[in-house]
Amino acid sequence: MIRILKKTILRIVAVALTGTLLCTGMPRTASNTPLTATAADTCVINRNITYQTIRGFGGINHPEWTGQDMTESQRQTAFGNGDNQLGLTVLRVFVNPDSTQWYRAVPTAKYASDMGVTVFASPWEPPSNLAESGGSNGKLHLPRSNYAAYAQHLNDFGTYMKNNGVDLYAISVQNEPDYASEWTYWSTDETTDFIANYGDQITSTRLMSPESFQYAPENASWVADGGKTFYRKILNNQKAMENCDLFGTHFYGTQRSWMDFPDLENCGKEIWMTEVYVPNSDADSANRYPEALQVAENIHNGLVVGNMSAYVWWYIRRSYGLMTEDGAISKRGYCMAQYSKYVRPGSVRIDATEQPAENVYVSAYRTGEDQMVVVAINMGSEGYAQYFNVGESIENVDRYRTSANENLAHTANLENADGGFWAQLPAESISTFVIDLADETQTTQPTTTTQTTTTTMATTTTTTTTQITTAAMTKTTTTTTTEVTTITQPQPDENGYYFHDTFETPNFDWIARGDCTLGLSGRAPYAGTNALLISQRTAVWNGASKNLDLETFKPGESYAFSVIAQFLEGKCTEQLLLTLEYTDSANEVHYLNIDAKTAVRGAYVQLYDDQVMIPVNAKDAKLVVETAKQTTNFYIDEAIGAISGTQIYGSAELSFLLGDLNGDRIINCVDLALARQGIQSGFTSVSMQTAADVDQNGMVDSKDLAQIQAYVLAEISGFTDADLPQKSS
Repeated sequence: MIRILKKTILRIVAVALTGTLLCTGMPRTASNTPLTATAADTCVINRNITYQTIRGFGGINHPEWTGQDMTESQRQTAFGNGDNQLGLTVLRVFVNPDSTQWYRAVPTAKYASDMGVTVFASPWEPPSNLAESGGSNGKLHLPRSNYAAYAQHLNDFGTYMKNNGVDLYAISVQNEPDYASEWTYWSTDETTDFIANYGDQITSTRLMSPESFQYAPENASWVADGGKTFYRKILNNQKAMENCDLFGTHFYGTQRSWMDFPDLENCGKEIWMTEVYVPNSDADSANRYPEALQVAENIHNGLVVGNMSAYVWWYIRRSYGLMTEDGAISKRGYCMAQYSKYVRPGSVRIDATEQPAENVYVSAYRTGEDQMVVVAINMGSEGYAQYFNVGESIENVDRYRTSANENLAHTANLENADGGFWAQLPAESISTFVIDLADETQTTQPTTTTQTTTTTMATTTTTTTTQITTAAMTKTTTTTTTEVTTITQPQPDENGYYFHDTFETPNFDWIARGDCTLGLSGRAPYAGTNALLISQRTAVWNGASKNLDLETFKPGESYAFSVIAQFLEGKCTEQLLLTLEYTDSANEVHYLNIDAKTAVRGAYVQLYDDQVMIPVNAKDAKLVVETAKQTTNFYIDEAIGAISGTQIYGSAELSFLLGDLNGDRIINCVDLALARQGIQSGFTSVSMQTAADVDQNGMVDSKDLAQIQAYVLAEISGFTDADLPQKSS
């Protein structure tokens, strides 16, 4: 987009002001031999001296500007904290000035909120009917007469997100009011006035200060009216301070020496760094190394010098982002993950020798009652043998390292002694040390024979206990075990169901088929609060599988099987399959189709047959749900196996044709009018919205309207997919 390109040019100029302080780190060899490293001064860690509480690390999801929302698998990569995941705990979303477009922010925000991620929002401009041109800086402006209406607009967004399952933590007054190239300009007096006199009208969520483009010194000559002056004026206004719940700023062009602001840091409210990219937004720059280490340096400076509680990158997924466009974690992302995966929300920064050697930067965090995390960054071209003195008994030290050839490389159980440990910090690397401290206050309590036996009987586990109990106790335990292991032939319930899997708890017995992951999701259940999500698929046959007990589902007899399924990303339609997989007496595998339905994106469909015969020679029989064409994530719910002929009700297959919004199998001016109306006011059904998305990029916009119009006018004979949206900087 042109507005992004303009912003990039000015930010490149601003970044030229920034001093270079890059950092990384890594530990030493298991033999504690420093090898080619130079010795550094001792780094002393003291958890009794504390600083700010950490809220988390994250980035923005902005489908209006990127052209595409994050996919389910990309959300898992961003907000999950397992292997090959970033562990992000903060998400920023865009407040669209058009309230009919607010739905675009919901899917990823809902996913993140359900994961416990802190979600906050930033507006770029007010609704068009509230704004005027020619403000005091010659830019888009909000007149004071519309402050009350704007406060209502922000409050309504918080309410909307809450009603859609998103626990919105805060909303800011304005994104970069001191930059305002393509969005609303506010003076520092205006934002203070708004917060002081209208901020209390925002009750649906917390109110964040305006987010300045640069954390520039107060009244800096190159900033006409912005930077830290925004925050100084709020600090000096009692009503504004009462109504402002937290402070947000951006770090574009912000030197390390500018990041300290003692008056703000001591005001009792958190400061968040809510947007930056460093050192540039060059296309496909995300994996350039050691350039990516500047992300770690910027985080370190923000946390240690600026006492920031949160650090939020610009785009999560971008060619220069934490993830590249294909959803893979980038080198920049791995540098942030050295913090985000281990310094979790609620951690407290503690005292540490910040620069024990040239080009080495260290920060430390108390992450639990008996755990701390140390992050060490070596930006130099020379390695160091670093000694860390914790001053307390250490139980274990694990190290995670990113360097030119490593991404979060794990080394477990580093050697330690006398409250400290050695670690080698190779050149141009970053290391995170997770340190478990010995709990010297606990004492081991002996367990009596009676207590052990009682526990054993409750859990019916007698393997070890019977060896240490009396004869009488052994007899009692054995009797209990016999009763528990008695096998009862499964019987159908009053509905005729042998099983009814609702996926409301993690105790489901479906397993992954092939290379994929299964997990519960509350994003879009068919019934109840959860469905089973099948994600990270690499082939269409990767899906969900359930073993059938052939004592219940007997070979040679017929049964009813039903599964409700849907998908939410990818092309508009996909064929979903329910299959009976079994092995015959010759050990050959067979696949019997139970049902196949064409599903419309976003709508559940029932896969069902009430007369499925289990082949006479079948063994190892199982139900399988898979797709026919795409490897998109999909969901299943309400899986049922029942007596033959049992009527099981579920979603019907939709009659669907791209461009046919009213379902009459004809594409004409009526469909064009419905598409235009849907874009303006929202669509009345999932099928209508999906039919309008003729380029199948996941959103309905003017490009879809243009294609539908061209089809109605007979200028084209079919619709063209937008396999990849146009990418902007």
